[in-house]
Amino acid sequence: PHVLRANLAEVDRWYLDHLETISEQALAEPIAFTFTDGDKGCMTRQEMLTHVVLHGGYHRGEVGRMLAGIAVSPPWDTYAVHLHRVEPARRLQVEI
Repeated sequence: PHVLRANLAEVDRWYLDHLETISEQALAEPIAFTFTDGDKGCMTRQEMLTHVVLHGGYHRGEVGRMLAGIAVSPPWDTYAVHLHRVEPARRLQVEI
């Protein structure tokens, strides 16, 4: 787990550094590529980054489904839970 966490932190840092240095013009640049099934595709750099963010949710959902299939309760893996874990004071800021 320690090595995986370190590797993920390194990838996260790469994305953050990349976003701090890339221009709006470069983000709008279309890039041609080939999908894994051989079909051709074209997306802007911004669309590719959006895909990376959103596609991770697909994989988290699949893992949750697999865990449920072996009678393991999946963890609370939502954006709202993440925000409140990293900033516990958020729970104190809301009046009901």
